[in-house]
Amino acid sequence: MANRKNHSILVMLALVLTACASTFEATYDHDRQHDFTNYRTFAWISEHPMVVAEGVGVVNPMLETHVMNAMESGLRAKGFRLVQNPQAADFVVAFTVGSREKIRVDSYPTMAGGPYAAGPRGWGWGGAYYGYAGTETTVRQYTKGMLAVDIFDVKERRPVWHAVATKTIHDKDREQVVETVNMAVNSILGGFPPPIG
Repeated sequence: MANRKNHSILVMLALVLTACASTFEATYDHDRQHDFTNYRTFAWISEHPMVVAEGVGVVNPMLETHVMNAMESGLRAKGFRLVQNPQAADFVVAFTVGSREKIRVDSYPTMAGGPYAAGPRGWGWGGAYYGYAGTETTVRQYTKGMLAVDIFDVKERRPVWHAVATKTIHDKDREQVVETVNMAVNSILGGFPPPIG
């Protein structure tokens, strides 16, 4: 019984850690005075709504299609209808993709140890002493991926909502592009439309 309980706890912990490691962090901003409640239809801001952030190298040419498919699916699931003519929509959508190489430097103390015969203050038993020996530094390079989405009000012709999702990109994310894009878009659309009030 105890083994089964411990096993269940370990499985749950592993799932939580996996979820934490694989999710995007999203931040949102919007015009607090704007009324989003009348939105029913959306369109893309142009035929090719993707902007590639400055400094990004070669971008997968299928990425734009993957993001568009995920956004359309997500917005439809929220009750919005896609229209082809941007002028006939309530809002239009544009997005930016980017990545940045980052370096993480971690330093931590290392300990040195050795035996002593008498123990502290001559208590009569042997043991070991440990002391500070210096620091050890590790340097790790990683890629931070980013997807930013902007929503513009068609009548007012101005941006009214913005969200950015970021995540450290691993080899698995590069191999499973569609799944990674879906995670990013789901994270972003979790904040749209913004709460009333």
